[in-house]
Amino acid sequence: MDKEKLKEQQNQMRDQIEIPEGKHFKMRKHELIFSFDIQYEGEVGFVAVDIQSYGGDHKGTFVGRYPATVEYQPGYFAFREGPLLQAALEDVKNKLRFHPSLLVIDGHGQAHPRRMGVATWLGIKTQTPSIGIAKEPLLKTPFKNELGLNKGDVVDVLLEEKKVGFVLRSQTNVNPIFVSAGHRISQEEALRIAKKLSGEYRVVEPIRRADKMARSAAKGEVVLDL
Repeated sequence: MDKEKLKEQQNQMRDQIEIPEGKHFKMRKHELIFSFDIQYEGEVGFVAVDIQSYGGDHKGTFVGRYPATVEYQPGYFAFREGPLLQAALEDVKNKLRFHPSLLVIDGHGQAHPRRMGVATWLGIKTQTPSIGIAKEPLLKTPFKNELGLNKGDVVDVLLEEKKVGFVLRSQTNVNPIFVSAGHRISQEEALRIAKKLSGEYRVVEPIRRADKMARSAAKGEVVLDL
């Protein structure tokens, strides 16, 4: 698919984005959070889906193999990776009978040059609240001069003078992570969830589990579930 078609699709999807204000997002303890990570071997993506309840009960981490069908285009990465995430999500729902109330993706939501990171893409496609939590920024953020060194320190990420996410110090004296709402959740609630999911490491715990499983699958070390 050429860049002009991707741009057209991106513009159409952008009109569907819902980022509410305030703290209206609520989850019950039994409701499920799906967290995603992908590792690639050539044109094949190994997608891991970690599932835990909002109350912290871990249901498992499941992984499947999905061929990439869209070439990488800078600025349109969601259109390459998103369909693989969506396929894994549908397999989990159909085969394992788990259904998410929130999606957490190793990537960006609104903190993207056109506010259309992979977390936004997947949230819109599934009409499910979504959050992006990334290890590297896509937008220029002067956090090195502004962000404190203590766990929980935060600075805003701005695009055209509008808040589109946060830089979060998830562990004291450790490089930060980059949190942004994707769809149907406010920036403040996305940050609250990211803090809730933080464990002993820089990367939030469910994404860390998904990353570990996806890497093992790409090396052929685990049996595929999906």
